[in-house]
Amino acid sequence: MGSAEELKAMAERQELEPIERSATRATSLLVDARRSLATCRSVAANDPKSALLLAWDGIAFPTLAAALALAGYRVTNRMGHHRVAVEASRLLLGDDALLSRIGALRRMRDRGMYEMDSPEVDEIKEALDDCDQLIQRVAEAVARGGGKSKPF
Repeated sequence: MGSAEELKAMAERQELEPIERSATRATSLLVDARRSLATCRSVAANDPKSALLLAWDGIAFPTLAAALALAGYRVTNRMGHHRVAVEASRLLLGDDALLSRIGALRRMRDRGMYEMDSPEVDEIKEALDDCDQLIQRVAEAVARGGGKSKPF
C-alpha cells in the first residue's frame, strides 16, 4: 500500500480526519514551533523536564500537524493521536532516522509525564536539534507545495 492509500486508510479508521489542504495553517504552526524552539533552547539547561514537555507539545507535535495540514489531514482526538501524528508524518516525509528520533522524543515525553522520568540535558539538546531539522523539512515542503500542488 502506498503512502496516499495508507493515509486514506488511517482516515477510514478515524485516526486522521481529511481537511482542506492549507499552507497558511502549516506556516502558522511552523511559526509557533520556531518560537517554542527558541524558548526551549533558553530553558533546557536549567529545566530539562519542562524543555522536554515543550519540545514535544510546542515543537514536534505542531510541526507534525503542519505536515498533515499541508497534505490535507489532521489527527483526531482519539487515544494514540500523538503516535498517529508520527506515523502519518513518516508516510509524508519519509521513513528515516529523523522521524524515528521524533518518535523517541514522544516516548521520552510520555515517560517524563507519566513515569516522572527526568531527561538529561544532552538528550534535550539533541531532541531540539531534531525538532529544528523537522521544522526545516516541513518548511521545505510548504515552499515546494504552497498549498497549490502536492508538496510530498
